[in-house]
Amino acid sequence: MIKKALLLAMSIGLTGCLVTVDSDSRALQTVWNEADVSRMQRGLSNQDWVSTSFGDPTSKLTYADGTEIWKYRNRSEKDTEVGLFLVFSVDVEEERTETLSIEFTDGVVTNYWIEEDRF
Repeated sequence: MIKKALLLAMSIGLTGCLVTVDSDSRALQTVWNEADVSRMQRGLSNQDWVSTSFGDPTSKLTYADGTEIWKYRNRSEKDTEVGLFLVFSVDVEEERTETLSIEFTDGVVTNYWIEEDRF
């Protein structure tokens, strides 16, 4: 009975040592952060303030009614490596893009939102 318990304890202890996980994240392009976005105020912030705070947008859309939407993108990459002792190793890369969209009516911020894409 003692041998079985000792063998079970050793098996559980060794199993935890066999799996390794390593993760690394890095920014590829950062234009804005949450602190910058939180300073923006609907109905008060204007295009000059946004341009000064975030720079030139990645893209601009203009609609027939004069409404404009400016888009800013942040890109980052996450690399995760999972290994099982020396038997195999899997490397998973994930690219993440966050798009900040800002809607203007008559040059003033009326709405903004953040969309996230993972590849």
